[in-house]
Amino acid sequence: MRNKKTNSRLDFVIKNNILSKSKRSQSHVEIILSFVIFVGFLLVVFIFINPFAKTKEPSYIIDNIQRAVIENISSEIGKLSVVTNGTGCYEFVEEDYEGNYLEVDEGNGKFIIYFNVMFSNTTTKKDCSPLNYTLGVYSKQDMIVYEKIVELKASYENYNSLKSSLGIINDFLFKIKNINGDEIGLSVDRRIPTGIDVEAREIPIRVINSTGGIQELILNIRAW
Repeated sequence: MRNKKTNSRLDFVIKNNILSKSKRSQSHVEIILSFVIFVGFLLVVFIFINPFAKTKEPSYIIDNIQRAVIENISSEIGKLSVVTNGTGCYEFVEEDYEGNYLEVDEGNGKFIIYFNVMFSNTTTKKDCSPLNYTLGVYSKQDMIVYEKIVELKASYENYNSLKSSLGIINDFLFKIKNINGDEIGLSVDRRIPTGIDVEAREIPIRVINSTGGIQELILNIRAW
């Protein structure tokens, strides 16, 4: 009888030890899982939210300079498309449009007429039958003018006066590049003091000249 009781007690103790170890193991696993979840949460916070990251303030300095420069080298250009039936003959009433005009032959009987004071009037065809051509919709848009960039570069030589006329307080310079990043001879230069923060920005621009040629260029502005 003693052996049976002893065995029963031994079995009970062994089972309790096993259950106790199982509970401890389970508790360890839960602690590890909780730790992993906590670490994962922290990683998400720092990667996607990053509470210690500094918010970058808008660059008001270069924004103002960009706006002033773009306004200075831009002009309102009128545009009228013309499609002919192959004769190349068309006409329009000059008084219906503003400024002088310039014809650009697009080929295949198509023409673009640009209107602005900088253009020298080109002779339009007269006494054409309305059946031979169609006038498109007339529109206006601000475009950057090549000759105005040339004027801005010349004005840069009188630097303080230019800054005053543009309403610019900070120092700046600009460079004009082609789409390959090469300067095309319309850039200006100025010594930038050492140890000073310089802001830079590149703006793609579409430039028209007095002969109707259009170029895709890059305006690089630096301010400090």
